[in-house]
Amino acid sequence: MSRRRAFLAAFALSFAAYLIPLFNVHAGLVPLGMALLALAEPSTYAVAIATAAVAIQAILCALLYWLLRSLRWRNGLLLVAALPVLVYGANVALLYFIPLALLVEADRRPETGQLEEVCSVPGVELAQVISGVDLGLERAGEAWVFRHDDRHRARLTLPGCRLVAVPAPPVGSTMDNVAPSGYLLFRRDDGSLAYLAAEEPAPRAVDSPSPGKYWLPVLSNDGRTLVWLERQAAATGEQPYRLHLRSMQQGGSQGAGEETIALDLPPRDQLELIGADTDAGVFTLARFRNEILAVDAEGQRLKGPVSPPGIYNARWGFRWLDGGWVAWDGYREEGRSRVVWSLPSGSGEVVIPRGRRIESLAVDPGGRHIAVSVESSLSIGSIQSSVFLLRTPDGQEVFRRNHPTLSRIRLAFLGSSHLAMSQRADGRGLVAVYRLP
Repeated sequence: MSRRRAFLAAFALSFAAYLIPLFNVHAGLVPLGMALLALAEPSTYAVAIATAAVAIQAILCALLYWLLRSLRWRNGLLLVAALPVLVYGANVALLYFIPLALLVEADRRPETGQLEEVCSVPGVELAQVISGVDLGLERAGEAWVFRHDDRHRARLTLPGCRLVAVPAPPVGSTMDNVAPSGYLLFRRDDGSLAYLAAEEPAPRAVDSPSPGKYWLPVLSNDGRTLVWLERQAAATGEQPYRLHLRSMQQGGSQGAGEETIALDLPPRDQLELIGADTDAGVFTLARFRNEILAVDAEGQRLKGPVSPPGIYNARWGFRWLDGGWVAWDGYREEGRSRVVWSLPSGSGEVVIPRGRRIESLAVDPGGRHIAVSVESSLSIGSIQSSVFLLRTPDGQEVFRRNHPTLSRIRLAFLGSSHLAMSQRADGRGLVAVYRLP
């Protein structure tokens, strides 16, 4: 075949490169062409993937040109043998080397500091719970754990890493809403809500204000009130926001001990309730996408809005402290995760190197320390887990330790002087409590 005809035929056939299957952990086999279409937004990573795809097409074009210029059965066998190598190389280059080179930054910060272990409990793990934004659990000196053998809940307190069993079913797939002293709001397997008071022997069902609709109340800091945000249709056609409060001390049934608070906020705002302190009359709201504000018992704005710089959405990571706040990227799809704080003792920011996400973060109720654990955000490479303790006045690390990849370390302060840390080893959990420097 002539050079010109061979080149044109090879070029046309080389577009078959975009049918090369790429293995995706979540989606299975995805053709290269579809993977390129998914990269809608321009970025360095997208350019690198597109460049690599063109290079793969060029290699296939060269192989086909060589075959068409000399149509021999030996050349055909070599092409058949080369195609699996090309598919494997494309997967390695596009799914491993390029992401590793562009999405991962080296973190060479050395281990530093020492923490004194005061007690530990094997076979348990710190539970991920929702406890408001005012550090009520931390001030009470307690954390929630679940046991690995039966996944039942317990409260961890000091001294001596004492466990207080909680009479509730095993931990489910959603995060519990908790308050100090053992108050618990959780979702049953059938989707219904149940409430457990500290002084009661067993949970009880909670009536929904709108049966059949998903309902997401929060538990007040004292554990005795359910609070939720709803909209009420007005004659103007708008739906102003209002808070709805239900006392759980009077049976917790619908209509009993309920009150509403009309909010003096624009009805078109996208709001979400993330914390309620009924004793102080302070209710914390997240306004899409990155603003936090608080209203009082009259529905008037009390503090904020706060828009933590660099944070994707503070709704997933925010805590009020006396005279200030701490925010972090509890969820972020792109870019580097951050921890940002603004306190009377000082302000600061810590940027997490690329390829990592914040697994857990705990704030000292005294405002002096922030503990952070970091995990790999990618399914490739061997990025170590790490834990570090920040001093808020100057942003310096007073403690850092590296751990094996995917250690899933969770953190919780027990008061201002002790930090609980849980990690998995050999399939079992261990919670250790350390005294802060």
